[in-house]
This record gives sequence, structure tokens and C-alpha cells, in this order.
Amino acid sequence: MAMKDKGQLLIMILIVSVSLLKPDYPDYNIIMNGSPYPSKLFVHSMSSENPHIGILNHDLSLHWEVNSGEQGFDFRNNNGRLSYFDKISQFWIVADDNMIETDTLQCINGRTDYHDIRLLDDGGYILNCYDSIYVELELPMPQLIREILVIQEFDNEDNLILNWNALDYLSIYDYPNMNLSSPEITFMHGNSIEIDYDNNLLLSNRVSNEVIKIDRLTGDIIWIMGGPLNEFTFIDDPLNGFNKQHDVRRIENGNITIFDNGTQHEPMLSRAIEYEIDEINKTARLVWAYNHPDSIVAMSMGSVQRLPNENTLINWGFFFETVIMDAGTLIMEVDYDKNIVFELSYPTNFWTYRTRKSDWDFTINVIKGDSNLDDIVNVIDVVYLVNYILYDNSQNPNLFQKHKLDLNTDGVIDIIDIVSIVNIILD
Repeated sequence: MAMKDKGQLLIMILIVSVSLLKPDYPDYNIIMNGSPYPSKLFVHSMSSENPHIGILNHDLSLHWEVNSGEQGFDFRNNNGRLSYFDKISQFWIVADDNMIETDTLQCINGRTDYHDIRLLDDGGYILNCYDSIYVELELPMPQLIREILVIQEFDNEDNLILNWNALDYLSIYDYPNMNLSSPEITFMHGNSIEIDYDNNLLLSNRVSNEVIKIDRLTGDIIWIMGGPLNEFTFIDDPLNGFNKQHDVRRIENGNITIFDNGTQHEPMLSRAIEYEIDEINKTARLVWAYNHPDSIVAMSMGSVQRLPNENTLINWGFFFETVIMDAGTLIMEVDYDKNIVFELSYPTNFWTYRTRKSDWDFTINVIKGDSNLDDIVNVIDVVYLVNYILYDNSQNPNLFQKHKLDLNTDGVIDIIDIVSIVNIILD
């Protein structure tokens, strides 16, 4: 066989072998799909081996995805832009509808936290941060108070306009759940920031089972719901409140929704809940609650989103895989009468911190390999990919490059992707 023929044969073998490869996006299982709210689903499927950020269509088919590596925590539409966290660089990434990363955001004089970010209408933003300090409490030696929650708000020119430090407004001595004789004390765990109807802020502190409302201008605490400093009476709630909660949100009807992880309920039980809040008389009336038919307990993570048609999107976070066999993450939507309208699971060793539905979409096509955006994959795109690998290859490609050039979604843009794009053209 001539050398030329051997080369052609090798290319054909590579093309055939790549054609047998399945897309690397996690093989999620659609348990049922009835009549959910018609919108796209934004998911970060966390994994130590195969992490992805993805968008599913209304019919739960895959619309768009990238292998996100150490990026992607809390991936969602955030006031018209995409936001997600980079755990290596410790900052938030903001991207536009062209898949272009437009900004990176982080705290000043504090450790930027990955649990929540709010992008504001005027271009400003609000971040969770953490501080720590050594003090002497009950030991004759310095003790470390860690995870001191700090909320920082910036204007559209990155000027710091609010720096709320929890220790300026709360006393650790008021929290009997803290072991003050420990050499290291974890004070708080902030996992959601909500802009309230009156422009003040609602903060979720998971460590002490509390929701804190603060004055956005002065920093003063307006009220605390739940936990050791609770000011509210819970009404019509058989569990008398929430604990280890996530995703506290004020919804359109004025009520507050919470994902109640419930690991301190007896017995443990996780649920999506809605309270009608009377801020004058300090009452919280449970008006709606849903727990999974299999009594799932989400040990961490989890989210709730009330949708425009009154359906509720629920992400059950991290639970022990023995609860539901072959499932690591479970996402579902129920109507207001608590009928399941869709349910899907990701494999074991995959978890999701927060999920959201949104009508947001890219303004450019999502065709894999179409790097020049002419709606077709051809030799021009092959040249673009080859040039990228030879001259521009980055250890941290941007969102556009990850989606368009990493054709086998293995997280690396390399020669295998050249074979993949040739295979697409030949097909």
C-alpha cells in the first residue's frame, strides 16, 4: 500500500472512531415530561470528572453546553446576562448573549464567595464575601472566627458603595449554637442574596437557620426570621420553621419562597415552602409546601423558583444516592396543586447547586464548530480551529471557544476536535 493510501486510511479510521463517540454531556434521565412551563432550563451539573454547564430546551432536549471545568457554579441568567463562578481564580464571570465573557467581578479585601451574585439594572452588582479575625472569647489564646459574612455592593464603575460586615451588627455571643470554646468557629454561611420589594436586602445564613433583612443604605438589621434570634411567629407550619435553608426569594405575590433542607427536622425532611410574611406583626404563615414523594433529604444545596404560571421549579441539591438509585441530582417542576409536570435526574456523582428556568437565549447560533457564524460548518471553520490550536490555544478558553471548538466536550481543544469537525463536514 502506498504511503499516500496509508495516510488516507489513517484519517478514515480516525473519522470513523470519532463518529462512534457519544457527546460528553452527562447522560441525564427524563423520568417524566408533561406540561411544564415553556422555558429553557439552566443547569450546572457539578462533577469531579465531567462538569458541564448546559441549557435544556422546553422539551428537555439539550440546547447548549460546554465542559466547564472549575467554572460554572451557579450558572444562570442573571438580569439579562450569564453569570457563573470560577473556583480557581475566585471571581465571577459575566458573559453576554454572544458567548463573550465581558467582565470578571470579585470582592475587595475579602474572599469572594460563590453562592450568589446579583447583577443590577444600572450595571452595579452585589457579592457575598467572607472575612476572618482572631479574638479571645473563652480560651486564653486567640481563636479564629471564620466565615464572617460580608456583603459588598459596587456601582457600574466598580466603586464600593456598601460594605456590610456581619460582626458590626451581630454579636457571636447571641448565638448559643456556636461553640465559643473552640479554637476555630464558623460564624456564618451566606447562600443567597435577595433584593426585597422595598430595595433592602434579604440574606440567608444557613449555619444559624436564619433569614436576615438589612437596610441597604445604613446596614442596620430590620428583622431576623428563624434561628436563635428569631422575631417571627410561624403559623400553620407543622414543622415550625425551616433549617439549613437555601435560596430565599421574595416572589411576585409578596410572599417568600425557601428551599428548606430540613436536616434538623425530626425526622429529617426537605421541602419547598412559601410563607406569607407580615413584617409589622412579625408572622410567617405557611401557605404552600411540597416535599418529594420519596421523602428526599437534601443534605446541602437546593433551590426553588416560582414560575410565572404558578408552577414551582425544585432542585433537590445533594442527597445520598441510596435514596434514589442511580441518581445524583434530581430536578422537577410541580404545579400549584402539587402535580409533577416534569422530573429528570443526572447520574450518581453529579450535583446541582441551583437551577433556574428562563426565556433568555443567545443571539448567535449554537451550532458546534461554526466559528465564523455563517450557519454552516465547513473548511473555513476547520482553518479557524487549526489556527487556534497552533497559535492561540489557551489553558482557559472563553465561553465561545469552549462551545464552538471543543467539539467532543472533553474540556480540551486539541487535534481530536479537528477530526471531529471534519467528521461533521463529511456527515
